[in-house]
Order: sequence, then C-alpha cells, then structure tokens
Amino acid sequence: MELSRRRPHVILAAVVAAGLGLSSTAFADHFHGVIYQRGTDGTILAQTDDGANVLVVISDRTKVKQSDSGRSQRVSTALLIPGLLIEVQGAYSDTNRFVAERVSFRKSDQRIARAIQGGLSATELRSAASQQRITIQQHQQRIAAADEKIAATAGVAEASAERISNLDYYNVIGSVTVYFDNGQSTVPAKYRDQLLDLVAQAKTLNAYVIQVQGYASAVGGDALNDRLSSARADAVARLLEQSGVPPTNLAPPAGMGASQQVAPNKTEKEQAENRRAVVTLLQNKGVSGK
Repeated sequence: MELSRRRPHVILAAVVAAGLGLSSTAFADHFHGVIYQRGTDGTILAQTDDGANVLVVISDRTKVKQSDSGRSQRVSTALLIPGLLIEVQGAYSDTNRFVAERVSFRKSDQRIARAIQGGLSATELRSAASQQRITIQQHQQRIAAADEKIAATAGVAEASAERISNLDYYNVIGSVTVYFDNGQSTVPAKYRDQLLDLVAQAKTLNAYVIQVQGYASAVGGDALNDRLSSARADAVARLLEQSGVPPTNLAPPAGMGASQQVAPNKTEKEQAENRRAVVTLLQNKGVSGK
C-alpha cells in the first residue's frame, strides 16, 4: 500500500512502534504471512513476514480471494489451510488479534500448502513459516537439510506435492459420492460398502491416489459450512485409512465449503444433493499407459 494512502493513525502507530522497537505489523492494516494452524472456531494462526504470530479472525463477511494467471475469484474459507502463503487486509482489535476483511492467495501457493499439510506437523509448519515465498524445490531442500524428524516426512510432502499439482496427469478410475444429513459429518452406513469396493479396486492398481473433497449446501454461514465440509472430508478419509488405504496414497482431504453447488438449494431435496463428499480414485497416466 502506498504511504500516501495510509490512514493517519496507522502512520503514527508505525512511528511509535519504531521508537519502541516493536513490530510494525502489529499496527498495520494488512500483512503477508503463512498459516500454521487453523482453529475450530473459524480463526487461523499466521506468522507474518517479520516473524510475529497473529490470530486472524475469519467471519462470514471476510472475502477470500484466489488468484490464478492474473484472474481472481472468491472461494471458500475452507481453502485457508496450514502452510498457505496469504495476504490479509483488515484491522487489529488488539495487539495480536486481527479481524480480516479480505484474505488473498495464489492457486500455486495453495497446492504447495496442501503438500506441506500432508507431510508436516503444526510445530514444523511454524518453522516452515519463517521462510517466506519459497518454491517447491527450495522447500524440499530445506526439509532434507533439517533434523531427522522433518527429513523423514520429506518423501510424503514431495509425493503429495506431485500428486496435487499434477492431477491432469491422472486418469479417473472410479468415484463414489457420499451424502450427509443436515448438519452432520458422520458417514452413513449405507455408503460403507461402496467405499470398501472402491478401496478394493484401488488395491489392484499401481500408482493410485484417492482424493476426497467435502461440500456443504449454501444454507447457513460460511464459517459453519467450511467446518462441516472439512469434517465430512476428514470423516471419509479416516474411513478409507481404516479400510487399508496408506496415507501416501490419500491426497489431503479438502473441505470446499459451499463451493461447486450441484443444485439450487431452493428445496430440501436440492440442499441434500449439495451436502456431500466426492471420493475419486485416480491412477497415474504414465503407469496406466493411457
């Protein structure tokens, strides 16, 4: 933001902060950083470029924007996952609590974040957050040079990055859609056999990946729908793991909120069609030869 456009009290606060040796981020109306933890109440914890830890409050009025090839679109808050590089605009309600009006990120950074989320713990994510705007290659090199525990996860993170960023190189082998009751994230028993059949089919393949995406109907607030969609994706992913799918063959489950609605939500039946989790079995084209 240009200096001439800053609010007077922000300029004054920044001057005071400099005099006291405080982080200027604590008084800014925007910051860049990395998400390293997501709370169950819709908040996220982020580490800023200058190393400060900030609690970011996400509300139904927060606009979340994803940019790709110069174009920007509004997306679900469910895409704000640990490891994601973000720019946040809004205002501090106190020193370390920031109420977000807008959160922006790049699609390429979201892919990297999913790979990181698949291989690192929250503590390791805080460490990764201290190195801003790194490429996938740089991230992998840093992991390889880190301590034994982080190095042990490098293969998982690298494999996840490859699977997520190159889904165009996969064939769709099969798919199961699981529908949920209103406000629920428990997998209904009637879908268990279908999921077990998909797992059995997967075990006959080489180089397969199972992708799980959870969704909610566009009824209620964004924060609630984000949590429901994530919980639905997580519930299906847990069932798949319990059924014998190795974590390395399971892409990180994604909560998509109320995005990609398949019905208008005008009737109860239409709303029920949107309360779902889509489970997709994929195989690498190089292996299948197709």
